[in-house]
Amino acid sequence: VLKTCELGNVVGLELEDALVDSGAIGNVDFSASGEELKRIKQFVKVDRFQHVVPSTLPIVNQRNANTFKSRAKTSLTNWGTMKFDKIFFSAMSADCTNIVACGHPADATTANIAKADVLTTTDVEEAKRRALLGVDANGNKVPPLLPVRTTQNENLGFYEEVEYFVMFVGTNSARHIKNDANWAVARRDALERGKTNPIFNGALGLWDGVLLLDVKTDTTRQSGVLTSKSKFVGFGNVKTSNLAQYAGAASQETEINLLVGAGACSVVVDQGVAYYDWDDKNDPRRMNAGIDRVFGLAKTKYSASANDGILEGSIFDGKDYGVIAVVASTGN
Repeated sequence: VLKTCELGNVVGLELEDALVDSGAIGNVDFSASGEELKRIKQFVKVDRFQHVVPSTLPIVNQRNANTFKSRAKTSLTNWGTMKFDKIFFSAMSADCTNIVACGHPADATTANIAKADVLTTTDVEEAKRRALLGVDANGNKVPPLLPVRTTQNENLGFYEEVEYFVMFVGTNSARHIKNDANWAVARRDALERGKTNPIFNGALGLWDGVLLLDVKTDTTRQSGVLTSKSKFVGFGNVKTSNLAQYAGAASQETEINLLVGAGACSVVVDQGVAYYDWDDKNDPRRMNAGIDRVFGLAKTKYSASANDGILEGSIFDGKDYGVIAVVASTGN
């Protein structure tokens, strides 16, 4: 969702709930049934990140000044992109309400994940099942995920809707699922032979209507899927979250892979990254360059308490709307 915003704003994004009452049947007038259209919102806090680099050479020489500006703008832009991604993965991983513990599908937490419990096709299928049915590990009803894309298959004049989801996976999980026997057989037998086959080019692909994307694993120098030992980047609605809650047995390190549907994240953006450069007020022979970005980003999650108690206790109240955490051992 895109809107103009300023630092300090709290932006209310309209949410729409389906009509669920049974209505009326038979020879009755309209007064026999009725249901209000609920006016509900998610509130997203607008925040800002920024960074500055100083020149290391005197800028009295115009060539030095131009070189500094060029290098600073490129490096700061790259940093800003990585920072945005780290904020996104942190927000999406914070305190997930539906968790698939790899190797332990009946567990609501990751406490029993052992070193050998790496990501498999069975775990992907379990996450897809929960997304479609709207259930958690205990069978409780939770918001079903909306597909990111829907296509139709035709067979003998009948049409079947096929729903697709996306899963962001880390480096370790991508490596492990390639070693899954079911995955390997499917890639060998079902796809085109030759150098474009994922067996040879390293790409992942679809499994049970889930597109697996290897987005790498978060480190100091790159963004990606977080682990139970990653540094959480707080921003906007969520400033802190304990990622160690996703650790396995005996503090086994895990990757927090994310199955997402449409509308999983709400974003309020101003004008993107802004670049600045200016002379150092304490030394006119030096220069500084910086960037900032003002926006709001939050995992889509409805709060009844922020909406005068509407839908309190419903399957949406305090539950993740468009993401399921698929937590797997790193295997390390």
